[in-house]
Formats: sequence, C-alpha cells, structure tokens
Amino acid sequence: MWPSISEYARDIIVASIEPVVAQNLPTALKPFNFATIDLGDTPPRIGGVKVYMNENIRKDEIVMDLDLMLYSDARIKVNLGKVKAGVKEFELRGTLRVVMKPLVPKVPFAGAVTVCFLDSPYINFSLTDMGNILGLPGLQQTLNTVLRNVVNQLVVLPNRLPVQLVPDIDIQRLKYPLPQGVLHINIISGRNLKAGDKNMIGHRTSDPYCVIRVGARTFTTSVVKETLEPVWNQHFESIVDICHGQSVTFEVYDKDQGNKDDYLGCTSIPVESVVSEGEIDTWSSLEGVKTGSLHIQLTWFRLSNHEVDFVQSMEQALQYRKASGRSMSSGFLYVVIEQANNLPPVKQLQEPSPFCNIHLGRDYQTNEVKEKTQNPVWNSVHHFLVSDPNVDILQLIIRDSRTETKLGSCNISLQTLLTQKNMSVTQPFTLQDTGRETSTIYMHLQLLALLPGQRQNPSGHDNTNIKRSLSLNKNFTDNTIPTEKPAESPTGNPEMVVRNRFPDDNDIISSTESLSTTNFDNQSVQPIRQVMTSNSIQQISNSSLGRIRLTIQFHCLSNYLEVTVHECQHLSGVDKDGLSDPYVKLYLMDLHDNVVSDSKKTKTVKDNLDPKYEENFQFPIEADHLPLTILRLDIKNHVGRFTRSGKTHFIGTLSINLIDSVDGKADTKWYDLASPIFRP
Repeated sequence: MWPSISEYARDIIVASIEPVVAQNLPTALKPFNFATIDLGDTPPRIGGVKVYMNENIRKDEIVMDLDLMLYSDARIKVNLGKVKAGVKEFELRGTLRVVMKPLVPKVPFAGAVTVCFLDSPYINFSLTDMGNILGLPGLQQTLNTVLRNVVNQLVVLPNRLPVQLVPDIDIQRLKYPLPQGVLHINIISGRNLKAGDKNMIGHRTSDPYCVIRVGARTFTTSVVKETLEPVWNQHFESIVDICHGQSVTFEVYDKDQGNKDDYLGCTSIPVESVVSEGEIDTWSSLEGVKTGSLHIQLTWFRLSNHEVDFVQSMEQALQYRKASGRSMSSGFLYVVIEQANNLPPVKQLQEPSPFCNIHLGRDYQTNEVKEKTQNPVWNSVHHFLVSDPNVDILQLIIRDSRTETKLGSCNISLQTLLTQKNMSVTQPFTLQDTGRETSTIYMHLQLLALLPGQRQNPSGHDNTNIKRSLSLNKNFTDNTIPTEKPAESPTGNPEMVVRNRFPDDNDIISSTESLSTTNFDNQSVQPIRQVMTSNSIQQISNSSLGRIRLTIQFHCLSNYLEVTVHECQHLSGVDKDGLSDPYVKLYLMDLHDNVVSDSKKTKTVKDNLDPKYEENFQFPIEADHLPLTILRLDIKNHVGRFTRSGKTHFIGTLSINLIDSVDGKADTKWYDLASPIFRP
C-alpha cells in the first residue's frame, strides 16, 4: 500500500506544500521548487492507536489518535534560487488525529476522513549535495523553521486536511468545525530557572521569555532582563478546537542578542484536565533541565448560543477589565463566507480575481483568491473573539488581487445578532461601494457567549452555576496579584494546585453595586450576577498609594482622545527626605498589553507629594477602537542623569478601559492608584 500512498503524498507536496514553502522563504532562496520527490521504501510506523469512546464523541463519527513515526529513506532534491540541495534522513514524529465523519450505510462507510496533528510535530532532516552552501550560512536552520511553519499552517490544529470519500459532503465545515471552547492562559512567573548567561559582574543569570503553544497557535511573553525569578503576569486567550488529546505547551528560552536563544526547559498541561476542573492554578516543573518551574493559571470557557448568557459573560469580562486593567473576551463569532454575487469588473471591463479581508476589532483575516470571476464561491470559515457585541462591528472588504481595487464592502453590527434566534443568521448582505445595487455577499454568522466551564461530576454542591460565576470573578481579582506560591493542595504537594470552581456558601460574595454599562434591558440583569464588591476592588487598588484627578473625553468628529492630568494627592515619598519628584507618563495599550500609541508625560514637580499639573494630552484613535483600548498611566519619581542609583522608582500605576468614553462626554473624577506590582 505504501507505494500508492507515497504517490498520493507526492501530489499533495507539489500542489499544497511547494507554493506555501516558496511564499515563506527569504528572497535569497527564491525561486523554490521540488526537482525530485521520491519518498523512499520505508513507510511510516504507527506506535499506538487510541480510539475515543466517551460521551463527547457523536454517533456519526469515529475519532482516533495515532502515534505517527516516520524515519524516511526519502530522496528529495530542491532548487533554492541558485542553490541545488538534497534532503536525506527525514524524521517526523507526532500525534495524528483521524476523524471519520459522517458515517454512511454504504462502502466506504465514511463520507470523509479528516486528519491533523494535535500539536506541532517534531521535524528534522539533513541537507546534501550542496557545493555552493558557503554563500548561504544558516540555511539548514532557515529551511527547518520554514518547513515547521508550513506544516503548522496546513495540518496542525486548528488546520485540518480533509479527504472527501463520497459526494455531497461539506468539506469546509469538516475542515473548520465549531470550536469546543476558549482557554484563558495566565503565565504569572518562574522560579529557579536555569542560568544561560553571565552578567557584567560575573553572576549567572538569564533573560527569560516564554513561548506558549496550543496547536498551531503561538503566544510569546515579554523578555524579563537578568533574572532567574521572572514575573511576567501576562494573559492570553486561545480558541480550542479539540479538548481531548490536546495540550498547552510552555517553552522557556533565554534571549540572546545575535545568537540562538538558549533553551531553558518546557512543560505541558492537557487541555482536558482544565476542562474537567474548570480552572487550574499550578507550579509546573520544567522538563529537559535540572531546575526551574512556572506558575500557570488556566481557565476554561465553554460556548453558549443563548442570548441571556451574554449578560453574564459581558459582566464578568467588564469586571475583570476594570479590576485588572486587562482584557477578557465575552464572546466568540463563527463566520462562514459562502459566496459573493455580481461583483463589478475592474478597469477595461476585466473580470476581477477577488478575495475578502475580514476585520473585527484589531483581528484581521483573509480568504483565498478566486481567479477571474464576478461570482466567487469561497465557503471560507473564520473565527473571532468578541470583546463587546454591543459595540463590535464585523467589517468585510472585497478587493481584486491584481490591482487592489476595492470591489465592495459590508459592515455588520454584532448587536443585531443578539436579537436573532440562537444568535445566528444565514442570509445575503448588500455590498456597498460597488456601483451596483445587486451586489451581495452570502454569509453565515453565529455569535456565542463565553461562560465558565462546568466542573465535571461535582458532588455536594447546589446552585453550582451561580457559585461558579461568583468564584470566577473572585479568582480573577485574586489572580492579578502574582503570588510567589499558590495555596498548598490537600495532599501537601505544591507542584499541582487545582482550584475548585464550586466554593462553599461562605465563599460567595454579594454586592449592592449596579451595572449599567451594557445596552441590554436592565430587567434581564439578575442581581445575583453583580459580583464585584468594594472589598474585592481594594485587592487591586490601594488608596494609600495616592490618587490622581483626570478628565477624559473622546472627540467623535475629530477622532482623538483628550486626557487632562489635573493633580495628584497623597503620593508616596520615595526619596530619602520622604518626598518625591513625581511626573505622569501616559500611553494607550490594546487588550493584549501591546503599546499602540506614542507615550506622553507631564512636567516633573520637585519635592511634592500633592503635585498639580493641569496638562492636556491628545491621542488619535478611531471610535471603533475605544472599547478595545486601555489608557495606562504610570506615576514615576524623576531621577537625575547622574544620580548614583540611576533607577526610576514607580510610585503608582493606573489602567482605565475606554469603553465608557464612547459617548463623547467629558468625565472628570479621582482615581486611586494601584501598586506597581500589578503592572503587566
């Protein structure tokens, strides 16, 4: 059978892998093509097979995991620009998920087979026949990286390779099914990491950062300079397509300028264990090294198509954002762009080659180009995390790939989905900017709320939905403080601490505050969901650090945010004389803690704990971006250039979500400062 399979695989390599590799290679290695492809006589081996039989598997599908191992005697030759090279000793190892779906009552008994790797597989190979390799140093590493990225793009979750076996099967829906949930990842800190460098005075240290992988999705923390005890306290959100069999992997590296980053170890946590417990808080030891561990918090959120659940999901996202200054998505948007009709021609009445750009907030995606047609059929599937469906707008722009001419556009407010049955619509939408009244795009849109995952098989707990919601918000507030060590588990093992989502009755908190930040009917907001109290806010904000008075106003016509810094009171004295030389630094950040504006700062007021500034600053920003943007203020103590310590001291910090500034009203108020330890 292997000769037939290898011939089929060769066709896939030429048709699918070759153009993607060519696109990702640096200019010096182009043009690229496979000159010879012989996959050899050694077939891959299956080390083990796991067939899933639990309640999460539907009756019309068979799901298997295969431990795939390929040690190939393949003979492959490639052309890389002016370089000719051979590939030998090709290795590939990984867990392959095989789904046969739907099952049909006739041969071959399955409508299609879909395959994918659950995590990025191990890939290695050697290059041969390279007499002119001296002109291209680092070629082996470059090719290995490019090939790994290509495999991730094509066949590592969430990407799948479907093979249709019978007609009338929707391949696109099999390739991109509805995900199973969203995983919130909080990488807090590390301890006792391996030392990778020596600093100027000879001490062993590292500049650690962490790479987080969920299938093909990758997130990277910031680099913490010269420490073996880094504190990142960074938060990421990942859509999870498959719970069972997939893991979250954390890889730690030492950043080296100009050299390959040193490996400091890795650890992984099965997604299934997070789904089972709802939330995990753990110190996890690093593998592959003798020392080091990471403090990780993982929270599972399930998807709901009930519009009433958006009240709860938006409340928890808003309270978390106000408490920590960080973002949390409240929903998920599933988009299927099926086809467009009657697009306008480009210049000289030529048929366009259209593709579609899709925007939601700062997330940007695109689909494939359809050559020379005014009626393209895409059936492309897209996933988006939603911040606030009352504000977010899905924007689509269709362009011609050759001329970049705009062929049409469409803006859809997600608020309209909240009133639809199951928050879902399948219909044509009229395209604007086409010059034609009959240009349309046909789409399926489904909005889903993110709710805290329910712990499986809980016992002895009543009203679990209410308690779980309260526990979630309480834990979010607590978790903004990076602790050195979480509470001990009942068994006394500090390496694995699992937080129970179902607290006792005494743990349930109440509130008299009212929430009026959403556009929902106030009658639909249940008082039990108002879970943030003044006491819990004080865990984040400490009035003893002082306060600052600001005026914030968004100017709708001019599209800029105006911030007036009036004064501060009761600041902490950090100099030896008990005073400070404070100034305020301001900048805008997105919901992923990336700076998105120029930083601005006030004057320095010498020897004063109650400085007055009365300074005005302006930040250009679009109205649609306000709910996705945070105003960050750092109050610092000015240090002279020739001061012995040379170190700037933080006095306090403040994060303000701009979701309340959309109305354009000037808002003047006092804000309590938080400790600098809370700065992400």
